[in-house]
Amino acid sequence: MTSSKSSVLSPRPLQPTKPANLWVSDQLTKSEIALLRQGKRSIADYVQREFPDREALRRACKQIPS
Repeated sequence: MTSSKSSVLSPRPLQPTKPANLWVSDQLTKSEIALLRQGKRSIADYVQREFPDREALRRACKQIPS
């Protein structure tokens, strides 16, 4: 009795390659990154105006309920 197995191996599907790095910023356009940076600067400017010294910022942070 002979077996009916095929000697030809079926090719395995290739797995998609992963990118070398997984930075979120790689998915953003340059204009989106610029908008995020602008927002970050706006927040930093606001905090510096409202809390000109570190001690004022510390006092404000202690008043925030956890």
